[in-house]
Formats: sequence, structure tokens, C-alpha cells
Amino acid sequence: MKSLFTAAALVLLSAGSASAASSARIVVADLNLATAEGARTFDQRVEAAADRLCRNFLVAGSRIPRPEICRAAVREEAMAQLSER
Repeated sequence: MKSLFTAAALVLLSAGSASAASSARIVVADLNLATAEGARTFDQRVEAAADRLCRNFLVAGSRIPRPEICRAAVREEAMAQLSER
């Protein structure tokens, strides 16, 4: 779909996260990403998706939550898919 893309947190799948979520949909069709407001809204949506996906993210073999690893992967994937649009 042109109006949606999926930001899959691949790290979640490969590291065996405690979280059940592995993908999120981020709506971009309503945004003008050439404006500061559109880019800011996109960033907020990516952050909200990362919040949902990265709660309790654990690196395989560890019991210490490492959401920053997951959040970086979500952002990287969202930017990669956005550039493919």
C-alpha cells in the first residue's frame, strides 16, 4: 500500500525479544516530508512505533532490557523503507 509501510524491527526477531510485537505500521501518506512539520511528525510516529515494539527488549542470553538497540533498529528500518518509497 502506498499509504502505509511496515517498520519491522529485525533485531527483535533475531535476538529473541520478550515482546510479542515484531512490526508496526507507520502512516506516511498524509505527511509532506519536505517540511519541518512533516519530518517532525514522521519522527514522532517512528518513536511511537519504537515505544510499542521495544518494551522489554532483551538481547539473546541476557536478562537486562536493552531497548536502545531495538529503537535504533526500528529507526534504521523505517528510514530504509521510507527511502524505497
